[in-house]
Amino acid sequence: MLNEADPNFHAISAMLREFSDAMDFHGLPKVERIFTSPVLPLERQVLRVALGNDMYAMKIDFTSDVTARLAKEFEGLKQLSAHFQAYDKLGTATPIYLSKAGTFLAMNFLDFHTAGQRLQLSQQLQTTRQVYRRAGLWLTAMHAFKEQKQGKFDGKWMVHEINARIEDGQMKAPLADVERMRDILREEVVEVHHTKSLRAWSHGDFHSENMMLAPGMTYAFDLTEARMKMALYDTVDFLKVDIYRQMPGEAVDRSGIIAKHREMFFKGYKHNVKPKLFDVAMRGRLLIDWASIEKQGYAKNESQKLQFLRLKQRLDMAFAH
Repeated sequence: MLNEADPNFHAISAMLREFSDAMDFHGLPKVERIFTSPVLPLERQVLRVALGNDMYAMKIDFTSDVTARLAKEFEGLKQLSAHFQAYDKLGTATPIYLSKAGTFLAMNFLDFHTAGQRLQLSQQLQTTRQVYRRAGLWLTAMHAFKEQKQGKFDGKWMVHEINARIEDGQMKAPLADVERMRDILREEVVEVHHTKSLRAWSHGDFHSENMMLAPGMTYAFDLTEARMKMALYDTVDFLKVDIYRQMPGEAVDRSGIIAKHREMFFKGYKHNVKPKLFDVAMRGRLLIDWASIEKQGYAKNESQKLQFLRLKQRLDMAFAH
């Protein structure tokens, strides 16, 4: 339920009334807050709303009457949902309602295990491999949504990002290790600089918690960051979840990913990704993530301690190749 002490209680209550009226529902909605961004709390809130037996996800952005962010997302989601109708066993959340002011939108609520949860729950190799394959299949459809183009890969931003973490002085990771790996990465970035690579309409935040696996269906959602970009980065965003799978070093390739899992993902993903570009982008992503864990956060947060350990293990393996 909503807390009446919430400073936005009355505004959200008005949104719920508008949505209930639009859906011709005359009872009392059941509401649960499932997400509020710690960084952008006014712009990024999600409620689970039950109107009788029907469940919806309501995204709220109090600034969207000016920015039109949710209106753009809603229109994009309508087009994308129509696009996915052509694909068997693949889909997105279905857009249901956009508020008159544009400050909230509603879509059907998907209530299945995320890909990340499925990977945590199962140690069966066949099950985990199918998670990766299904992610590749979904992303193939996403990247076919709009006309594809060719762009030039520029990975220098990754080196700049790592340097910024070093200069900040808050890294938990040993400076010497980060600098050694950064120097290797810098040389590899120079080798592949301006290599042609696919630009496509991309998810923009395609991590394992933004994909759900239903019986016979694969869904992805949270398309707020969708835009044209290097398709390569969506593949990296998903496959970095692989750090939490434990395998002996010989099973991990030079990208830092378990070779069999990478293979299964690209069995599903049908667009061309140059292996060397993937290696460089993945190594860079993992190193950035490791260098981004700060001493203070590491000391207080058990999940960051685990992430730090898993990233170090994979980076040691990757940069040993």
